[in-house]
Amino acid sequence: MNITFSIIQINCLLDQYELNFEKVRHFLHQLPEADKHLVVLPELWSSGFTENVKQAHSLNQEILNQLHLIAKDKNLLIAGSYIIKQNNNYYNQLIIIGPDNQVATYNKINLFPQLNEYTNFKPGSELSILKIWNVKIGMAVCYDLRFPEIFRHYASQKVEICILPAQWPRKRINHFNALLLARAIENQMIIASSNVCGNINKTIMGGDSSIIDHMGIVQAHLMDLESFSSIQINMEDLYHWRKDFPVLEQSNLPKDAPITYFDFDK
Repeated sequence: MNITFSIIQINCLLDQYELNFEKVRHFLHQLPEADKHLVVLPELWSSGFTENVKQAHSLNQEILNQLHLIAKDKNLLIAGSYIIKQNNNYYNQLIIIGPDNQVATYNKINLFPQLNEYTNFKPGSELSILKIWNVKIGMAVCYDLRFPEIFRHYASQKVEICILPAQWPRKRINHFNALLLARAIENQMIIASSNVCGNINKTIMGGDSSIIDHMGIVQAHLMDLESFSSIQINMEDLYHWRKDFPVLEQSNLPKDAPITYFDFDK
């Protein structure tokens, strides 16, 4: 079974909803047609890390309505994160929109202290898995990438694909690239990440959005410009690799393994 993956990378301008949406819409309409097509957009691509969360929630509802129409028209599964109000709290929420008005969500668990996310958002408390096309898709957002237990838990649930919208800066982009490769290799899963690029609020963003397969091979990569990339991947290759090299089933370390400490400082 073949799945087409697309990543869209933009310079996300703070509070410029209409302009940001027009950029994304332009790229969405250039994507190739496919029977099974997953598209990943960056983290908070419509608003940026705005302080005006009330306005963001309201305008994001309009944008999501437009994305539903595009998803239906072009038969796309569109993923990205947004500022969303839910149960009187605001979340950095990853939303996946299906071509038949389906919606799957994940609230970012690991908020980034340096951006004061805890001031505006409540952290999520549970992981999310979407099943479609007889495939499982795990969800994570940006800073979550630094917490390998998330991806290992997804792997334990037989997740084959994990998506990661991000706003990762250029000064730490080597961490971003190294961790994406590690998560794909160690969990034998496909990682599709979309980052932002350009200068955002005096910070140079990293770009380097990519699609990495289960072997850690970069199948698609964007540099530091606004663009998109699409690639088709045969899922049978992933299944064969997991069967031939079943590392996910071979850990001999029990959860309650005893630890022997040696203290040479005493």
